[in-house]
Amino acid sequence: MKEAVKEQVTAWVNLQQTNRVIQAVLERSLKAATDLSWAEFEVLLRLQSAADHPLQMNEIADQLLGSPSGITRMADRLAKAGLIARETPQDNRRIVHVTLTEHGASVLADARDAFREALSHSFSAHLTEADVTALRRLTRKLLQGNGAWVESRCNPAFAGKDQ
Repeated sequence: MKEAVKEQVTAWVNLQQTNRVIQAVLERSLKAATDLSWAEFEVLLRLQSAADHPLQMNEIADQLLGSPSGITRMADRLAKAGLIARETPQDNRRIVHVTLTEHGASVLADARDAFREALSHSFSAHLTEADVTALRRLTRKLLQGNGAWVESRCNPAFAGKDQ
């Protein structure tokens, strides 16, 4: 195997390992604090960010890169827990609007604290500001190169909010 190809494969494997390791740290922290998975936490964050208008189920699936059926199952769990509310408009029964409930906002506040602490220990503590900037530039380059950069998904409004 040529050295450049070997480095590419190794970089790819390390990127996947890094994602799985940090994802596991975040998942454990969120589960311990609020019993939310990472995906459930992200749904609640995105709903809070879109508080001025409800999101449609298909928008949530697009933003999370999830299957509509998987997102529906997750929404069922979140609705049963009272964290989100779903509404189907009378004029278009094919659409389902989703909003964050007051209870969901309260759970999200606790989850956000746990997330920030876990992210600080597993990610931020090991990177300089320049590292983070470089990482963002490189991940954007990869997403754009694969036709997968979508501003609302990849540069979410909630990332900059200090709520």
